[in-house]
Amino acid sequence: MSRLGGTRLATLGLLAAALVGLWQASRLDSWGFDGPGAGFFPQLVAGLCVALSLLVLVSPGKAGETEEGDAAAVAESAETRRTFALYVAALVLLAVGSAFAGFVATAVAVSVVIVRFAERQSWAKALGYGVACAAVGLVCFGWLLRVDLPEGPVERAFYSLVR
Repeated sequence: MSRLGGTRLATLGLLAAALVGLWQASRLDSWGFDGPGAGFFPQLVAGLCVALSLLVLVSPGKAGETEEGDAAAVAESAETRRTFALYVAALVLLAVGSAFAGFVATAVAVSVVIVRFAERQSWAKALGYGVACAAVGLVCFGWLLRVDLPEGPVERAFYSLVR
């Protein structure tokens, strides 16, 4: 199957999913007496997905410039699979870590896996980004907005200082 045929086939599948989503979202109220209803955002997103699917279906773009047997394409494909596998590992770490290690440790660990290993940035950037995300999440969401974040020793110590 050619690349364009595969693109159109995948786009038809996404269009079908978007149409089902739009159909289901249309059953919800889009506007209420106090403003946007429960269906406003889902209808907007599903409508946007339908429009984008139709755009890609009509104009899928050019096929890739490298041939299938090209060594560069094979190397790029292997690198893409590696990066994808690391993102999947980060999602698994997010699910397991939030259940056992708490928010801060999980946020830092997930950030390190993504930034250091998947995106190949320096350790300093990975740790800095992870600590910044954890701090913003803990202060803004956990403390100020009172969102129930997964608790570990760091979260309990922080909450004992600020509550």
